[in-house]
Amino acid sequence: MAFLCVGIAVYIFYPTDENRIRKIISSSEEAVISENIDGFMNAVSFNYSDDYGNNYLLLKKRMQSAFKRFDNIKIERSIDRISVKDDNAEAELSFRVSVSLRVEPATGGEEREYIIGDAAKPQTVVVYFSKSSYEWLIIKVDGVLDSGSKNY
Repeated sequence: MAFLCVGIAVYIFYPTDENRIRKIISSSEEAVISENIDGFMNAVSFNYSDDYGNNYLLLKKRMQSAFKRFDNIKIERSIDRISVKDDNAEAELSFRVSVSLRVEPATGGEEREYIIGDAAKPQTVVVYFSKSSYEWLIIKVDGVLDSGSKNY
């Protein structure tokens, strides 16, 4: 009986790869909202490379630049699908990102704008992961700069 209880507890509480990936997505989102570049980059592999020409260092530099330009980042996100195969995984997300643009004090106020997706339709993005010896890391993101997103 004790063996059965231990087995059930392990099954319930042992984090699956899908749950680990969900946690990475959530922690990355929180890091972006709080403009924490180190927190965001902790989820990104040093081998990151995407179809937009970004690698780890260029992505970090672009995120730092975005954090200087934008205030009050808001993210609406849903995870549509996560698939895991061996040491690779992908997650399909639907999300919107809106920000307050930093404007010159002389013009007064702020402008709120969607930079990914829009009010009518979220942007579909696929995030690719690779499992290192002890954790899942983001190795590529696809769909961010497709139609519906602004190029800042």
